[in-house]
Amino acid sequence: MKLVYEKITEFTENFKNSLSGKFDHKRSNNLNQELSGGSIIKMMFNDLYEEYGQKNKVSKCYSDKDIDRAIILHQGDSIPGFPSIDAFLYLINPLLEKLKDPAYEALTNVYNYMENLITKIIKRVFQ
Repeated sequence: MKLVYEKITEFTENFKNSLSGKFDHKRSNNLNQELSGGSIIKMMFNDLYEEYGQKNKVSKCYSDKDIDRAIILHQGDSIPGFPSIDAFLYLINPLLEKLKDPAYEALTNVYNYMENLITKIIKRVFQ
C-alpha cells in the first residue's frame, strides 16, 4: 500500500509540476529540453483567436446601414439616443456563433495533449 501511495503521490506531483512549469530534476536529465506542459497549453489558447486580433476588425462585416437597421428593428421603449440591448445581441450573436467551433477544437487539442502528457508521466513513474 505504501508503494502504491508513493507512486500516486509522485505522479500527481510530476503532473502538477509539469503544468505549472516548476523545475523537475528527473526531467532536467533529458538531453532535449522541452517546454513545460502549462506553457504549451498557454500557447494553444493564445493562438486560438489570433485571426480575430487587433489587425482585423471583428465588426468589419457590418456596415453603418446594418447597424442602423438593427437599431430601428429593436427600438422598442428605449430612451432616445440609447439603443436597446436587443440590437446589440442581434448584431453580436452571429459573430459569437463563429467562435464556437475554434474553441471546441482548441479544447479538444488541449485535452489530447494533457492525455498524452499523463500517459508519459505514468510510464515514467510506474515503469
